Amino acid sequence: MPSAEAQLVERALRHLAEIGAGRCSITDETVASETDPNAQELLVGLLMLSEDLAFGQQKQSALNEELRAAVRARDDFLSIASHELRTPITTLGLQAESIRRLILEAELPSKEKVLARLKVLQRQTARLASLVGGLVDVSRINMGRLEVVRERADLLELLKAIVERFEPDANRAGASISVRTSTPAPGEYDVFHVDQVISNLISNAIRYGRGRPIEVGVEPAADQARLWVRDEGIGISPENQARIFLQFERAAPSTSYGGMGLGLWISRQLSQAMGGTISVKSEADVGSTFTLEVPMNGRAP
Repeated sequence: MPSAEAQLVERALRHLAEIGAGRCSITDETVASETDPNAQELLVGLLMLSEDLAFGQQKQSALNEELRAAVRARDDFLSIASHELRTPITTLGLQAESIRRLILEAELPSKEKVLARLKVLQRQTARLASLVGGLVDVSRINMGRLEVVRERADLLELLKAIVERFEPDANRAGASISVRTSTPAPGEYDVFHVDQVISNLISNAIRYGRGRPIEVGVEPAADQARLWVRDEGIGISPENQARIFLQFERAAPSTSYGGMGLGLWISRQLSQAMGGTISVKSEADVGSTFTLEVPMNGRAP
C-alpha cells in the first residue's frame, strides 16, 4: 500500500492535471474537510493556483477582445479616412490641370514661373494621392477585401507603358530607365495589381537609385512570367532584405528618403494574392534587383 506521502503526491498530480485541462474539483468545503495539515496546505495552494489561472485567462480574453476591437477600429478608420481623402485629392488634381490649361491659353508675362510652381503642386498632389492609395490598400488587405481580377494581356506591353509613365520622374532624379527585353509575355493576369507592384518597384529604384540607370524586363518561364527591376543604387544589406517586406519597415532612414514603409509589404501581399512571389537580390552600395513572378494562366502553380 502506498505511503501517505506517495498518496499525497498522487493527489497533487491528479489535481494539477485537472487544472491544466481547465477544471478544478477542489472547493472550500474540500479544504475544510481535510484532516491532514500537509494535504490541507497543498489543496489551498492548488485552489489558489486554479483561481489565479482562471483570472489570468479571463484577463487575457478581455485583452484579446480589446485588441481585436482596436484593430477593427483602425481598419475602419483607414477605410473611411482614405475614402474621404480621395475625393478632395481628385478634385485638387483636376483643378490644377484646369489651371494649367488656362495659363497656357492666357498671355501672362510670368507664365513660365507660374507653370513651374503649378508642376510642383501637381507632383505633390500625385504624391498625396499615392500615399492615400497605400492606405486604401492596407485597409483592403487587413479586412480581407482584396479582389483579384484577371484579363488577357501582354506584360511586355504593360511594362513599356509603365516605363513611359515613369520617365519624367526618372529624368527629374537624373536617371534613365529602359526596357531590356523584347520577348512578349501574353497570358491571364491581374493587370491592375501587376501594374501596381511594378510601379512601386520602379518608384523605389528612382528613389534609392542615386540617379544611375534603371533597367526593367520581363520574360516567360514555363508557366510563370518573371518581371524584374534593377538599379545601381544604395543597395540593401543581407540582414535587411527580409525585413523590408514587413509592414512599416524600410532599410534606409525615412528622414533621408521618405515613404511610409508600406510599398514592399503591399507588393508582397498583392503578389501572393495573384498566386505569385516577389524577391530581392541586393548588395549594399552596389544596387538591387527585385523580381516579381506571377502565373501566366491566371492560377497559382
